[in-house]
Amino acid sequence: MLKKVREKYIQMSANVRSGLWYTICSFVQKGISFITVPIFTRLLTTEQYGVVSIYYSWQSVLVVFCTLNLFSGVFNNGMIRYEEDRSTFLSSMQGLVTSITIGFFIIYLIFHEWLNSLFELDTPLMIFMFLEIVMSAAFSFWTARERFEVRYKKMVAITLIASFVAPFCSIMAIFVFSDQSGAFSRIVASAIVSILIYGIIYCNNFVKGKKFFQKEYWNYGLRFNLPLLPHYLSTLILNQSDRLMISKMVSIEKAGIYSLSHNLAMVLNILTTSVNNAFAPWLYEKLKKKDYKGVAQIGNALFSLVAIAILLLMAFAPEVILIMGGEEYWEAIYVIPPLTASLYFMFMYQIFANVEFYFEENKFITYASVCGSILNIILNYIFIQMFGYIAAGYTTLFCYIIFGTAHYLFMRKTISKNINDKIKLFDIRFITAIAAVLLLLSAYFIFTYEFVILRYFSIVLVLFFMFLRRKSLMKIVKKIKDKEI
Repeated sequence: MLKKVREKYIQMSANVRSGLWYTICSFVQKGISFITVPIFTRLLTTEQYGVVSIYYSWQSVLVVFCTLNLFSGVFNNGMIRYEEDRSTFLSSMQGLVTSITIGFFIIYLIFHEWLNSLFELDTPLMIFMFLEIVMSAAFSFWTARERFEVRYKKMVAITLIASFVAPFCSIMAIFVFSDQSGAFSRIVASAIVSILIYGIIYCNNFVKGKKFFQKEYWNYGLRFNLPLLPHYLSTLILNQSDRLMISKMVSIEKAGIYSLSHNLAMVLNILTTSVNNAFAPWLYEKLKKKDYKGVAQIGNALFSLVAIAILLLMAFAPEVILIMGGEEYWEAIYVIPPLTASLYFMFMYQIFANVEFYFEENKFITYASVCGSILNIILNYIFIQMFGYIAAGYTTLFCYIIFGTAHYLFMRKTISKNINDKIKLFDIRFITAIAAVLLLLSAYFIFTYEFVILRYFSIVLVLFFMFLRRKSLMKIVKKIKDKEI
């Protein structure tokens, strides 16, 4: 058995092996975070867990301002444009991020009292946040280049070390400094590990690239990504605004409960992001060669696999919540179906936006993102007050449906403008049908949460159906493999 697996692994192309290891690495990284959730939910109160959630939510906001997300979008394009000078391009982008972050840190120091009140965080935590942003960005630049050049061994090793060490140190810190805030110990211990490990990458990037500032590269990065800033912020709002608004409008405790559901749902984001990271370079090559054959088939296969994963988490939501959080977090089960279903439409956005990124149609991306985020804030403000914090899950789902649909329309416009209106890259009928089934089943599973026997019977039926359709499911996997994504 092991011999056959090894033989198949050897026969894989470099791209396939690289994609496999990146996926495994992502799953292990997030898997460890997932496994440690029940530990932290029991070591921390719901209020302390809420503080941790608020910290990482605000960190996500500052990442966009401080880094402009230069390690995505423009970076892949830069790897192609400046193929002969990639190290310098990387170090210059890192220099740009460092400069912007220092600028925002100075602003923070000037207005720190007001900002601390807004963020609901103390100054020491904010200092660690800024340091972590800079060092994590360096790691993101490095991994993006490693992925682009089909290298993975060093990345896997470093990621796994950080993934194991960070939560271990956080748990030890909570026990050692039990007289201090558990939330503070949890955050700072993890931040120190990231700063130290990623700091080595940070220095290495500058040693290899030798340039902190390169006018041409800075101009290119800013010219490409500044127009995308509203898009990145809008996407962030869709992901983070619900927890921040729950904290302000309801309580930090409820934000902590909601955060658990959100974090569990986002585990599947590992799958969608990994799939898209592997799919995007393959799609770029297809677009570059003007070879559109087989894209729709692969797209259908990927959407099918994502939908199956989402349904499985929906089906076992009560068990997962009890294991991860305990009875204190029980009501969070009603948030999981809409949040997990929203991941399907998030995946739609990721897949369709690849086309927009390739042709640098940034304005289309921005329009869709801004409209979706504004709608999310409005709906959260209205419905959280009316129905409580659980309403945030459903407003998120609705906004991602609009978000995914808008990106499909803009993708079609991009194709019409840059290729040919007759070209159909993706099978929208199939994708829509899967979405409809997913939404119906999510509503159904919510109903069955109070009827254990009915839910288990439904799960058995679904598994039996998958068994009957196993040949078709294997064909889906084979399609992906044959295309060597």
